[in-house]
Amino acid sequence: MAYIFIREYDLDLLELNKEMYHMYIESHKGVGGGRRTVSLRQHERGLPLTLRENFTNDGVISSDTEKRDITTVENEIQNINRLANAGVNVCIPLNSLINECCLIEARSPKVSVYVMKRLESAGMRL
Repeated sequence: MAYIFIREYDLDLLELNKEMYHMYIESHKGVGGGRRTVSLRQHERGLPLTLRENFTNDGVISSDTEKRDITTVENEIQNINRLANAGVNVCIPLNSLINECCLIEARSPKVSVYVMKRLESAGMRL
């Protein structure tokens, strides 16, 4: 597995290596998130990890949707893990990932624990 942990999204890394993929934090609605998120969403080598309902200040996922969120996260982590096992490099933006996990912990502890355990089992120890 080739995970590359970086501070924040770096779109230049995608251009340097055709075997480079970039995980990004996605919203359930699949819109918004700023220039870098939109660029990664549209890029063929962008890998979503849906940890938000939407990108507003109150858009953190909640315990009301935990079944949907756990299913979505599981599918996305399996895809990321499959690519990493196939030999591609996957960039993991630590700041964004840690910030989202902290926000989720307050609103949906079950999803937060699941995400952290699943990331660790996939080889992404934070």
